[in-house]
Amino acid sequence: MRKIREALRLSCEGMSTRQAAASLSIGGTTLREYLYRAKEAGLSWPL
Repeated sequence: MRKIREALRLSCEGMSTRQAAASLSIGGTTLREYLYRAKEAGLSWPL
């Protein structure tokens, strides 16, 4: 759950997908999936 929150925060701060994924130590595809699912659920930063 923590990485999902951080992914939303970094994305809203304008960090690129590649930079955010590296910062979170996850793959870019995983990060894009997190962001896609959050958008579909109507979540944004700040929660």
